[in-house]
Amino acid sequence: MIVEGQIHGGLTEGFAIAFMQEIAYDAEGNNLNTNFTDYLVPTALETPEWETDSTVTPSPHHPIGAKGVGESPNVGSPAAFVNAVMDALSPLGIKNIDMPLYREKVWRAIRDAEAKT
Repeated sequence: MIVEGQIHGGLTEGFAIAFMQEIAYDAEGNNLNTNFTDYLVPTALETPEWETDSTVTPSPHHPIGAKGVGESPNVGSPAAFVNAVMDALSPLGIKNIDMPLYREKVWRAIRDAEAKT
């Protein structure tokens, strides 16, 4: 249960990185994120339901085979989420949208792609 919780938490943070979180600065380099309404931290309302599985591969470098698990989903999931969106938009010729993929950014990319055709 602890490992599954770590994976769900890491996936949720990866989801937030890909779709919600951005640190914005003005022209003078001042941080424009003043609180958590500007830098979103996902709650249960924003978090998708995760379906996970596991493969047990004990570490040969630890006496009981233990490994860390909490950071693994956080590292790879933002790229996986963004690549899934880009794959879905590829028929429109959209090749890149910078993270985070706010709904407005995706909508504008679709609108601009459709205007070109």
